[in-house]
Amino acid sequence: MRFFRLSLLLGICYWGACLSPATDVVIDAGKKYQTIEGFGTCLVAWQQGFRELYRTEAFPETYVDTMGCTMLRVNMWGPTYPDRQEDWTKIRSEDFQMQANGGRPQIFVDFGQAILKRNPEIKIIGTVWSPPAWMKENGSIKAQKSSAIRAGGYGENQNRVKQEYFPHFCQWMVEYVRKHDQAGVPFYAVSPGNEVQFSQSFESCVWDADDYVKILPMLRKHLDDAGYADVKIFGPETMTSHMYPGGTGSYVQAIKDDSAALQAIGAFATHGYEDGVVGEMSANSSRVFWEQVADTGKPFWITEGGTGEHDWPAPIRKGVANALHNALVAGNCSAFVPWQITDRQANEHGLMRMDELTPKSHAARHYFKFIRPGAVRIDAQPGFAEVQVGAFVHEADRQLTVVAINATDAEQPLKLTLKNLATGSTMNAVRTSADEQFQTIDPVPVEGSTASVRLPPRSLVTFTAEIRPDAD
Repeated sequence: MRFFRLSLLLGICYWGACLSPATDVVIDAGKKYQTIEGFGTCLVAWQQGFRELYRTEAFPETYVDTMGCTMLRVNMWGPTYPDRQEDWTKIRSEDFQMQANGGRPQIFVDFGQAILKRNPEIKIIGTVWSPPAWMKENGSIKAQKSSAIRAGGYGENQNRVKQEYFPHFCQWMVEYVRKHDQAGVPFYAVSPGNEVQFSQSFESCVWDADDYVKILPMLRKHLDDAGYADVKIFGPETMTSHMYPGGTGSYVQAIKDDSAALQAIGAFATHGYEDGVVGEMSANSSRVFWEQVADTGKPFWITEGGTGEHDWPAPIRKGVANALHNALVAGNCSAFVPWQITDRQANEHGLMRMDELTPKSHAARHYFKFIRPGAVRIDAQPGFAEVQVGAFVHEADRQLTVVAINATDAEQPLKLTLKNLATGSTMNAVRTSADEQFQTIDPVPVEGSTASVRLPPRSLVTFTAEIRPDAD
């Protein structure tokens, strides 16, 4: 009898790999959170080889159709307007030099036109790294050396806009918006400053909190007066986790304390870095930032950041999938736009390697391609356990999307229970693992309001199902 019992136990462990009990995950469409506005990246515009890649017929298709990007971030480049103009009312888009530096500003227009042909709903957002040099105290688009300021003041830092040129700065931004609009690549939103605390040896411009809250309503008025009331303003594009005194939290508080600035800003935006280079992707930083802005009613965007390594399973272990899950689920983030779509090497900065997809690319696709603009995040509990789960419904498309990350070394069984939601009889599934690259797998049966699934070790799975109108 003892031998029989031991044999039975060994058999269960062999065939079931000593499976742990299924984790119950409750997906409740009755609890709704943020509306998704989009996913995308910026472009390496300063190197000719990349500009040539972006102008190929294939790469816009890769960006839109293969990767599923629905946003593009543009560098609003200061050298487009190099000549001083003392009368700000005479700054005109017709005088912009879009072919400067080998066409660096123009590539965003060209690529924007190409991707909008494939998806006219793509959102274009723009950020100013530095305005024209003549508007600044140091007379340059960059600093001689890298440094940082606190929200409370500039100290001796001269890498900033002269106050008498604030109207010129705003008008230059308006004319940049007009230039893109005339080219058929209209801006959805613009930001007056990239990482406003940091003065860099590349294009940069610092803003202390006092000046930042001055420029927001001034820019809003210039945009409104020019007929661009629909163009949002986002910022301050500082680091999500920099909540020390004088850091990101101080800028947010300054905006909240100024009614005109708070009314002017359309979205709070941060960057997912520790130091401007190394990615910072924790759930805690996103959650803490959201807690500071939640009472404003404004959405939270991440508009730049590192995305980790490419080789599996790094993308689901402190990688791009974790960054997305943490931002969306812990931070209620509505737009996720990390640094680059691609780079020459498989590194932290790009989602691809030149025109080649990597495991990291596929991990991003699990979110970008299935969670479309207009989707609303719904409750999925537990969201942070051995398996990380996020859920979204798109009512117009009648689609439920569930993304599950199993970063452990064991198979993880899940029992998904749907509340306030009725779906078809099956869920479609796509999986990425050590042996699979965004591979369609067998559909999962839905019996009543439940579905049982098994996630292989070190895997990422996206489930989709048609939503029926007869939810309980």
